[in-house]
Amino acid sequence: MKKLSILAFLLTIVILTACRSTGSSVKGGSDTDSGTTFSAKNYLEKVVKNHSTQTHLTAKVKLTISVGSKSLSTSGSLKMKRDDVIQLSVVDPLIGVTEIGRMEFTTNKVLIIDRFNKQYIDVPYSDVGFLSRANLDFYSLQSLFWNEVFQPGEKQPRADAFTYTRSTAGTNRSEEKVNMTFRDEILSYDFTTQADNGRLIQTSIWGNNNSNAQFSTSYADFSAFEGSSFPRQITLKFTMDSKQGTLALRLSSVHNATDWVTRSTVPSKYTKANPEKIFQSLVK
Repeated sequence: MKKLSILAFLLTIVILTACRSTGSSVKGGSDTDSGTTFSAKNYLEKVVKNHSTQTHLTAKVKLTISVGSKSLSTSGSLKMKRDDVIQLSVVDPLIGVTEIGRMEFTTNKVLIIDRFNKQYIDVPYSDVGFLSRANLDFYSLQSLFWNEVFQPGEKQPRADAFTYTRSTAGTNRSEEKVNMTFRDEILSYDFTTQADNGRLIQTSIWGNNNSNAQFSTSYADFSAFEGSSFPRQITLKFTMDSKQGTLALRLSSVHNATDWVTRSTVPSKYTKANPEKIFQSLVK
């Protein structure tokens, strides 16, 4: 896989969409399933309590990236500062040390550095058509990486904005799930949570126009992280037309370190690339 395609894929996966779940549902209010009263407000509070309160997260990552028939496994690092920046660095799969590329989301722009081809993308979200059309901003993307439920356009999700669907896989009560679904003018969002503890285990997004573009982020292997828990396995999947792709992140050495540079510098000899052309070459 070309190195630039890897980096373009990292950008593309966060703006595509995913399959809807089905079942009986309740908007806001209450559900009398199993003889109990369901409170949307109380349940959302339980879900939000799982969100990490840390402002920083750093981790080593093992990445498995596939687009269509192409696949690559390598390593890198993930560094995040809440409400400020997300950095994902990818190293050369053969040498294992040299950085071949970096993706950096800040509150107002996207930066992708392709060190192999000496190219870069550095544009505000409003200038990236496919991000703008998807109505996703930094804070939505941040929630995907931080394992959080979110409501686009709102700083905090509102309980009455979601439809709540209960489902049980088998007879084990601990396997009961609650799906929280939100719909805006362009996209629909479904958050699958474990009913017993409110833990978010999958975020799905799909288009309202019967588009076959699909996107999901799943979370697994939760371990302790500074007073809460955080998934050590994050898997992002997309389907668009006949193209399918997956980015699997396996996290290790997870800390809340603050001693790292939050903004990347592009070498002066690098050439600026067109993000729309890169996106089109990836999904065509």
